[in-house]
Amino acid sequence: MGTGALERITAIPHFASLGHHGYRNTWAAGLWSGAAMWTFIVAVSWLVLDESDSSGWVGFITFSAMLPFLLSSPIAGLLADRVDRRRLAVIALSGGVVVMGAVAILAITDVVELWHLAALVFINGILRSILEPAIQSLIPNQVPQEDLLNAITLNSATRHGGKFFGPLIASPLLAIESVGVSGVLVVCVVFQAASAYQMFQTRTVSKGETAPEQGLARSFVDGLVYIYTNRTIAIFILLVAFHCALVMSFESILPIFSREELGADDGSILGFLIMAFGIGSFSSAILIAGMRSERRKGRWLLWSGVLSGLTPILLGFSPVIPLAVIAAAGMGASQTVFMALTNTYVQTIVPDRLRGRVSSLYLLHAGGIMAFANLGYGFLADVFSAPPILIVTGAIFFAVVVGMAVSQTDLRRVYRTGSVTSARVGVSA
Repeated sequence: MGTGALERITAIPHFASLGHHGYRNTWAAGLWSGAAMWTFIVAVSWLVLDESDSSGWVGFITFSAMLPFLLSSPIAGLLADRVDRRRLAVIALSGGVVVMGAVAILAITDVVELWHLAALVFINGILRSILEPAIQSLIPNQVPQEDLLNAITLNSATRHGGKFFGPLIASPLLAIESVGVSGVLVVCVVFQAASAYQMFQTRTVSKGETAPEQGLARSFVDGLVYIYTNRTIAIFILLVAFHCALVMSFESILPIFSREELGADDGSILGFLIMAFGIGSFSSAILIAGMRSERRKGRWLLWSGVLSGLTPILLGFSPVIPLAVIAAAGMGASQTVFMALTNTYVQTIVPDRLRGRVSSLYLLHAGGIMAFANLGYGFLADVFSAPPILIVTGAIFFAVVVGMAVSQTDLRRVYRTGSVTSARVGVSA
């Protein structure tokens, strides 16, 4: 891209943070990584359903992939505060190339078994639990404060937009018998390798502040105490926990939903649903990336929460592919806005010395809960089918959003003004 073209793009408020060289490389790495992740999810989910004929097994594999966010996130956060964050991201992305390559080889040689997949996605989950806090902690060191929402949102667009760009290639390939899942897994490896190379090009040096003499346990506790003694952050973490448990844990039930409700006989329709999520996610992320008004941020946080509850209900009542695609796009859009804004508010409050640990704890609440939710929903879908799960969980989250808006004065202030006030905390790090 020429200098003139780059200047014209970054002059648009929605893309302002791309004017910073270090962030631009991180953003490109995230785009490739997001495409690899979601292509991998589509391929493995359909492979598991095809091998087991059970949504419960899909839930178990999804659980294996997400469990590391509960188990290893605390250590990953400490690493993100003690080790150079860019180097940590390169190592995690490179490890992902190896894991995805192993799954591709097993599928190509037709020796893959379900326990192979469970073990390998668990390892890949460990790598992603290391990657996420490293990236989240690196970005605030690559852009000024006024561009932070823009940078976090554009980074979110790469991850969620990967739901579109990856399956855009994967879905047609899944429908070609001579290519199928094995060929799509090879595509995953290529995407992941491109991400690792792009991150390697980043030159930002970023490290938090920890006291090694305190030990791992004390350092972790400092981050945990910070979260729960800061009322505003605690409220956001609670909202995210409900959001992830109730309306974001859909990976385990989408394959059987596409087959039983939409008549799919291969993984292409599943891929199209994921693409719809991606289109909604990417579009909404770009839309709010240029937002500068604090008041509008608060209003968007409220409405994205409301729509995050309503759109799964619409998907549950969708008997045909076009309506399901529209509902999936709405889910992607509302969930992306909600997660981007809550993450931005948290990153705005947290000091850099604790950023890695708090980011990992944010992910622990999100990914750990999603692991168990996907496991449970997968088995429930075998008993009750997928639509009732989507409808009931969507309705519960809608009630949670309304209930917390009524009962929490701090949250009402954020909704009304868009501003957050950092609470005083009695911890040091």
